[in-house]
Amino acid sequence: MKSTLFNGLLMLALSCATVASATLYKGYDSRGTVIFSDRPFEDAKKFKPPPISVVGGSEDKTEEVAEEEKPVEFKYMGFDIVSPNDNQAIRYDSDVTASLRVKPGINTEKGHSIWMLVDGKPLIENTQSLTLQLGRLAPGGHRLQAQIRDGEGSVVVRTRTTTVFIYRKTPP
Repeated sequence: MKSTLFNGLLMLALSCATVASATLYKGYDSRGTVIFSDRPFEDAKKFKPPPISVVGGSEDKTEEVAEEEKPVEFKYMGFDIVSPNDNQAIRYDSDVTASLRVKPGINTEKGHSIWMLVDGKPLIENTQSLTLQLGRLAPGGHRLQAQIRDGEGSVVVRTRTTTVFIYRKTPP
């Protein structure tokens, strides 16, 4: 067993030494093309290749790239009720339409959706629309607020509360 192991190691050492001391030859063929070989040929000269340049390991670069490619946290820059205006009076016989503005657009990849609350209660849920038909609201004052919620229903961002007053037309 010992002799087999010794012979195997000896053969490995000799083959490494042979490879390490291999000579290269450089020459040209009849068309002028450069030829490299490990065996001498006509008009060939011994060739010693330049030393191998080692550049910083790719592991360092991979880590740097990974740090740079971290996903940017999504953040809404603006979310407002554009209409109706705050403290606006609206006739009872008119349907109320709310228009919203959101910057940047709704992040549907994270399951975000819009909810519209009237007097603190959800009237419209899980929509992507920025124009919301609220229908006819009862006479009196009402508080409107829009929210963007994630897929689990948690509020991500909300608008300021807008108050509207619904009035009945008085006879002349």
